[in-house]
Amino acid sequence: MVETFRVRVAARRQVTLPSRVLELLHLAEGDVLEISVEGNCIRARGLKLVPTNLFTSELLEKLEQREREMSEGAAFDVRDSSELASKPRRRAAHALSHI
Repeated sequence: MVETFRVRVAARRQVTLPSRVLELLHLAEGDVLEISVEGNCIRARGLKLVPTNLFTSELLEKLEQREREMSEGAAFDVRDSSELASKPRRRAAHALSHI
């Protein structure tokens, strides 16, 4: 279900997000909101930043490889975590079918 909100741009270009928006995006004070602009539409998503010193070198290498793939156009959109989990399996099955 799509929920629509109206916010006003205040002094110094500040915008206050309704508490429901924060709830839907699982955001709290100090979290990061990523905003993309396409034409006159914006898309926003909440980001939880994690210090990279918590990752193993193998995981960091995989993340860097995936970032390179995405910058080359090998990205995909997903609606939720279950769809995201199924994408790599589908991609691997598709790759194997072309061998």
